This record gives sequence, structure tokens and C-alpha cells, in this order.
Amino acid sequence: MTLPADHIAAGLVVVFEHWGEAAGFVVVVPREDGKADLDGPFVEPDLWRGGIGRKLVDEAVQFAMALEAAELLASASPRAQPFYAKCGFVPMEKLDTTHGPVTVMSRTLIY
Repeated sequence: MTLPADHIAAGLVVVFEHWGEAAGFVVVVPREDGKADLDGPFVEPDLWRGGIGRKLVDEAVQFAMALEAAELLASASPRAQPFYAKCGFVPMEKLDTTHGPVTVMSRTLIY
């Protein structure tokens, strides 16, 4: 996965390191409506199911709160929906995309 240079330059990327190597990342993008979009998390496949994805979402929530976002939104594939639900997201709407169906999921941020 290639990260957009403007996201890196704006400091919107959270990277998780494992034994000194990048093991995963997540991007939090603020929106004009006071919400934020969650892009990811992306974790190296050989490290899946080790808690890194959950840690990245937790960091993304903290980051979105620092941006004063009221809500964090994620587009979840059918396979990813249970993961996001465990992270406190609830389904809002289903969309058909060029990559297949997704469910937009939301997590309200409480300060």
C-alpha cells in the first residue's frame, strides 16, 4: 500500500513498529463536517491477529479526538465488519464500491 504524500506531510499517519520495523499503519483524515475518516488499519499479514490492528484503531481514536472530531468513520468490507464492531464501531449504511460492498461504520468520540 502506498500512502499519499500529503497525508504523510500533514502528519495524519500513525505507524506501529514491531522490533524496530514498521509493522502497520493507520491514517486519520479530518473532514469539513467535524468528523474524521479512518483509513486502515493496515498490518503486515504475518503479524495479523496479534493485537496490532486494535492498537492502531485505539491510537486513531485518540488522534481523532485530538483533532476534535465528533465521530470516526470507517468503510468496512464484510470481512472487516466484526473487527470494527469489536473496536466500538456501529454500522450506518451499506455502499457498493468499485472494490465491492462496504458498510460505513461509525464510532462516536466522547471527550
